Amino acid sequence: MKKRGFALIAAVFFIVIVATIAVTTLATANMTARDTVNAYVKEQAVLLAQSATEFAVMAMQSHNYADTGGNNCLETINMTYPTANNPLYTINVRIYYLDPTLGCTANNSIGRTNLSAGVITHSALVDVTVSSSPNDVPRIVYNRRTLQKP
Repeated sequence: MKKRGFALIAAVFFIVIVATIAVTTLATANMTARDTVNAYVKEQAVLLAQSATEFAVMAMQSHNYADTGGNNCLETINMTYPTANNPLYTINVRIYYLDPTLGCTANNSIGRTNLSAGVITHSALVDVTVSSSPNDVPRIVYNRRTLQKP
């Protein structure tokens, strides 16, 4: 009888250990899957921010700044990815010009008072904000600020 009691206790102990290992394995697998999705979404936001910066530079290069009244400055660019109807990401670009001779509005012109002396033709700070869809959990918001001279 002593052997049967010991075998029963050993079997229960073994089942508890196996169950603990199984729960730990499932929790680790779940965390790994979640972290993989988060890393993918973040990397996609980083690449979209880089592409939006390059697009803004291209738009600045092709823009006509001949109007010195400040009414012809390219200040914002708004985009969605992959489509406008069903966007996964919203991309907002704000351009702050460092050249006061362009005549841009005060909101988007930093001016020469904040800079050292020198010619700063068409240089600009380009702020890019990439936001994932509000339905995504967790929501990703990535900001990128670069100094560009197109």
